[in-house]
Amino acid sequence: MSQPTGFFTLGVSPDRYQLPHRRLGLPIILLIRRVLCRAFEILREQSMNLADAQEDELTAALRSIIENDLRQSGNVNGFNRRNYESVIRQGEVANFDGTRRAKTPDLCFKLRYDDFEPGMTLSEFDALFVECKPVDATHPVGSKYCDDGLSRFVNGDYAWAMQEGMMLAYSRHGRTISDHLILAMNDDKRMKSLATSQLPQKCDTLDGAANRHTEAVHISKHARNFYWPGAKGLATEITVYHLWHDCN
Repeated sequence: MSQPTGFFTLGVSPDRYQLPHRRLGLPIILLIRRVLCRAFEILREQSMNLADAQEDELTAALRSIIENDLRQSGNVNGFNRRNYESVIRQGEVANFDGTRRAKTPDLCFKLRYDDFEPGMTLSEFDALFVECKPVDATHPVGSKYCDDGLSRFVNGDYAWAMQEGMMLAYSRHGRTISDHLILAMNDDKRMKSLATSQLPQKCDTLDGAANRHTEAVHISKHARNFYWPGAKGLATEITVYHLWHDCN
């Protein structure tokens, strides 16, 4: 695969930034999970019908609570205006080589770093990008969650400068990671298309364990077969965290 030209090289000196961006790390991932779980709790307290809500409706409701309540109040310890920028829903970002400039990940969490050194990262691409997908009788895990969602982290549409991404499933009709996601991802053709080096494995930390409405965090890993701009080399492997929330 040829290396991309003309995207950042025309406007940003390659010497000014580093790829990949630094890892977010499991503590950050688990904090965002707590934020998402609390947002779902509030939706239940508000009597939102999670079982019938459309994908965009549910994602918009989550974002509204996360941004207008949780980030402002700091009620989830560690998640506040000081540490995080505004949470964006479906904000337009470009893919790895700029040939597709209107990719719209469902949620975007951007940290504020006290030790941030200007120019070392591409700020607009430095975030935890979250893709949300319903998985149920009318939204198959294989074609919708994997082929239309997870694949975007592998092909460089989302989180291409990062080493981590997140999939959030609105699970209904008994769909589970062990019985449905792993089976779909273990398909020979999909193993190849997703360049899977590690099928989803359960997170072994207490904070990542299952709770009343949410499965345990699972982690998969995938190779990426594209070159970073600015002659930065072949993209490194990406770690994807799978969060499945019971919306029955």
